[in-house]
Amino acid sequence: MKNPFKSAAKQKSASGEMALWDHLDELRAVLLRAALAIIVGASLVYATSAWILEFLVSHTVGQAQFLSPMEGFGVRIKISLLLGLIISLPVVLYQIWAFIVPGLLKKERRLVTPMVIASTGLFLVGVAFASILLTPTMVKFLLGFATDHIVANLSISYLLDFFIKMSLACGVLFQLPLVVALLSLTEIITPRFLISKWRHAVVIILIVSAILTPSDAASQLALGAPVILLYFVSIFISKMIWKQKLKSRLPDEPGGEE
Repeated sequence: MKNPFKSAAKQKSASGEMALWDHLDELRAVLLRAALAIIVGASLVYATSAWILEFLVSHTVGQAQFLSPMEGFGVRIKISLLLGLIISLPVVLYQIWAFIVPGLLKKERRLVTPMVIASTGLFLVGVAFASILLTPTMVKFLLGFATDHIVANLSISYLLDFFIKMSLACGVLFQLPLVVALLSLTEIITPRFLISKWRHAVVIILIVSAILTPSDAASQLALGAPVILLYFVSIFISKMIWKQKLKSRLPDEPGGEE
């Protein structure tokens, strides 16, 4: 019987290439190792999940409720799995990298590594921004609509889901510099184009911020301002990429223009 945790990379055919079933065995082993890492991370987090939940509630609504006997336990499990995934992310990414790297060229390997690191870093910064600053501010603002006769009784599941949605949204929006870098590397966009369209970009960012946040200007600016800043950082990154690309072409294309 095969060991599911043993790599199948060494099991190659006579031609030196892995067969389809070997690739599937390797993929299964990668998924099992990644799942095990997440479970271990979630188990470590579960011991502090109650404290995390208390911190989340105390810094937003002050008091929340669960509407079914299993809701409190389910929320702690969800917190444990999410934070367990974050803790185990280096292991998970390494497993994915070890699986795909044999099929990449050297140039592609040099490109993928910094891209993965940058994407992970930007995503975590976006999640931290949403969790620490944006979402608590939004929740407190929304609760301000309560009156003596209209009381907000939020369930803990709703509160956690709201945090998760906002964190994911910010994590994705904070990928903007990386997206611009990729588009610049593939010569789809230029710094000149980004500069000429900055007003359109600001409007689009503010519209997206208005969709993702309540209708107050403070929340919209809280999300939109850092993304707008990232847009201008992206212009600088695009300039650096194009400067390097044009510099490398000078011997072959002395008449090239920026």
